[in-house]
Amino acid sequence: MYSRLLVPLDGSSNSIEALKTAIRLAQDWHASLVLLHIDDITQVSSGGLGASYNEVVSAMREASHQILTDAQAMAANSDIPTTILQSDGSPKQHIVEIANSPADAIDLIVIGKSGTNAFSRMVVGSTTNYVVQHARPNVFVVNDSEPAKS
Repeated sequence: MYSRLLVPLDGSSNSIEALKTAIRLAQDWHASLVLLHIDDITQVSSGGLGASYNEVVSAMREASHQILTDAQAMAANSDIPTTILQSDGSPKQHIVEIANSPADAIDLIVIGKSGTNAFSRMVVGSTTNYVVQHARPNVFVVNDSEPAKS
């Protein structure tokens, strides 16, 4: 059915649920996973943090590497082949660019319903919504298993 699944990860519990779902689908379909994390360095400002821009970006990249390493280990425990992609820029735009690229041959995007950046969801709009609206491959949206907090 699907052979190459893109899984955007941001470290949120919802993206982990999406990864778990993607692993189950990959097992059923004998598919591979493309694990993606995007550092939105356009939002970085060291003002008031007491750290330089380079230190902040370096910390982001370390966190990104850890998210991808942990995700790859989860997939490896289920014998799922993976490819890791890390990039900088606008997450929603990069997800769509990769998904729509013939070179990456993505069949399905498995993405969490919401992520780590609540402010961005309110002001700019949901990354997931953007991906659903602009990606050529089908999009499987995964809800977090945690109950919503009121």
